[in-house]
Amino acid sequence: MRLAGIDLVCPACGGGLASRGSRGDDGVAADIADDGEISCTACGRTYPMVLGIPDLRLWSDPYISMDEDRAKARMLAERCAGLGFAESLEVYYSITTAVPPFQARRFVRALLAADGRSRDWLDNMDARSEPYNGDLLDVGCGTAPLLVAAAPRFARVCGVDVAMRWLIMARKRLDEAGVAAPLVCACAEALPFPRESFACVTADSTLEHLRDQSAGSREIHRVLCAGGRVYVATPNRRSLGPDPHTGLPAGGWLPDSLTAAYVRRKGGIPPLRRLLTERALRSLLAGAGFERITVEPYRVSAVQRASFGPATRAAIDAYMVVRKLPGGSGVLRAIGPLLNATAYKPAHRLPVSPPVVE
Repeated sequence: MRLAGIDLVCPACGGGLASRGSRGDDGVAADIADDGEISCTACGRTYPMVLGIPDLRLWSDPYISMDEDRAKARMLAERCAGLGFAESLEVYYSITTAVPPFQARRFVRALLAADGRSRDWLDNMDARSEPYNGDLLDVGCGTAPLLVAAAPRFARVCGVDVAMRWLIMARKRLDEAGVAAPLVCACAEALPFPRESFACVTADSTLEHLRDQSAGSREIHRVLCAGGRVYVATPNRRSLGPDPHTGLPAGGWLPDSLTAAYVRRKGGIPPLRRLLTERALRSLLAGAGFERITVEPYRVSAVQRASFGPATRAAIDAYMVVRKLPGGSGVLRAIGPLLNATAYKPAHRLPVSPPVVE
């Protein structure tokens, strides 16, 4: 089965997929905007098509069941009809009562600034890499800011996320930006794509949320073409700055029980994540079979800086000064807020080793 030129396979067995409705020349259901069903021609497993998005998950995300997620996606599509992306975000958080107002405000601010941040991130990573030639997959695409930024740079871009509700928001952002990109609901640890399908894979704020980080890293390696590269951005567990999910200073240093208690007192749901250090991130990528791994501290974009208040902007300015100092990069890799990594899939097969767990 193909979706806008991207091949899809069964995430359970790797077999071919077919829509049970009528199909066009490329194997996509002719009425793809409607709900339907997809079946594996090898193992017989069936998957739903939800509002034109294939739901190829093997399990749900940890916060909501698949049935609840699909119902919320349909509700969002109905309530956000005719609205822009920013207005749709307000609708999203108005019906997501588990996210308290203090977190919702932080998340909305970050999401609205994400287009510019994604463009700056790609520009920064591109400066250290070879020219593109092929398709890009964004794993954990969320509301798809990176797909908007990457679309002019690649032949095709595709987004995958475990949350159907977020893909409805992603489609809003893509439509508003005039970007055509297929969206697929699937688990990062069981990607529904054939081996060596993409020249580049991105994972921005994704690895820390995976139930199995090693399996997710191996899947990224599997779907990359030989010589392809992955770009990773992830919060630093040892950061002294505000926790990106809770706002707590040095939140990654705290025991999960204290973090959970703080968020519950605020009326929220504790984040389920496993933050990485620089060493753990390198080990994770090496264990999946990647080589030429580089890790550097995050470069804050001007767009992202402008979205904060005066105190935070001053802290960002100080951070950027330290980043340029001799030895500053090493200090920020150790205790800075975010880590960026680039790694390549070798053209030859290498033995893999288990990752370091800290």
